[in-house]
Amino acid sequence: MIGVFSKTTDSNFVEALGLAGMDFIILDQEHGPIHNETLHNHVRAARVSNMTAVVRVKGVDANAIGAALDAGADGVQVPNIGTAEEASRAVDAARFFPTGNRGVCRFVKAAKFGSAPKAEYFQNANEKLLILQVEGKEGIVNLDEILKVDGYDILFIGPYDLSQSLGIPGQIDHPKMEELMNEVAEKAKKQGKKLGTFADSITTARKLRNRGFQYLAYSVDINIFLEAALKIKEEITE
Repeated sequence: MIGVFSKTTDSNFVEALGLAGMDFIILDQEHGPIHNETLHNHVRAARVSNMTAVVRVKGVDANAIGAALDAGADGVQVPNIGTAEEASRAVDAARFFPTGNRGVCRFVKAAKFGSAPKAEYFQNANEKLLILQVEGKEGIVNLDEILKVDGYDILFIGPYDLSQSLGIPGQIDHPKMEELMNEVAEKAKKQGKKLGTFADSITTARKLRNRGFQYLAYSVDINIFLEAALKIKEEITE
């Protein structure tokens, strides 16, 4: 799966990425300006263009996780997971009984505002994607235990925060990072967990895909637009 992070408030950007054939979009509420009303429109734009909508919330916050899923998102991505206990709390917030204890409201967009059959809604809701994001030393130290937690679908490694925790901020191609990413990939593979990460160059994206990272977020929508505009200006004025 290939996707893009989104930090725009314009749902047309979201729809355009779906029309371009992207598999998923990560609607960023951690580092982006997306509030809940905009989020509903973004999710709708992703749906009409046949793209999976994932919401990155600010952290292990049961209300934020539930609100994102209530908005009809196809999944939720939870950053800054450092321990197995935090991973379990994220699962608990994102799943209904018997897997978790997500807050229940049937009259939300995800349940077709109360018109979806109850049993069908609760069953389908527990099949939404849950991505846990590990991006610091604590998460790496506790990785073996985090990988043993049941109830989530993808382990996402945040390379920029991870590089900072290693004392090499921004150097995501540093040999230390290469070694660590390989180690994480091997451990996840042994536990049968799918892997995700971020790349901001085509070369890096291809390398990570060949390494077994199946959920690959490429750059950010606003930056992609900026880079394309810069290239156009440069080529016209050569």
